Amino acid sequence: MKLFFILASLLLAFSAQAGDRKIGNVIAVEREITDIYDTCLKAVDGDTSKPKSFFSCGIKYVGAGELPVSKGRVLKLVDERCNVWGDSMNGVILITFAGAGNTSSFETSRACLERATTPNNSVKVVVYTHE
Repeated sequence: MKLFFILASLLLAFSAQAGDRKIGNVIAVEREITDIYDTCLKAVDGDTSKPKSFFSCGIKYVGAGELPVSKGRVLKLVDERCNVWGDSMNGVILITFAGAGNTSSFETSRACLERATTPNNSVKVVVYTHE
């Protein structure tokens, strides 16, 4: 009896996939975003003249008709002097950067961002696009 239910459920599972049809060509593309440091500095949010707990910027990497695939950490530097975090989500790389302590000046925070991006001033993300 159990075998009958297993076979019936397998037939239903396979028949559910029978209605699929190809609509278009979608491909996954690995995109390299270069010059993170300068791009981030141009897109810094808020006032940079006063010390803050952190500064942030967003770098959009998807175009019209594209879907972001990459999610998660793409940049990180945490030590006794700096805190830099870069996360990819919903087609934007959100970078927060600051010096150690409760607040830091923009110059100190900018130096931390530069240290985090010095070895490799680029990140790679994946997007779906039309062929």
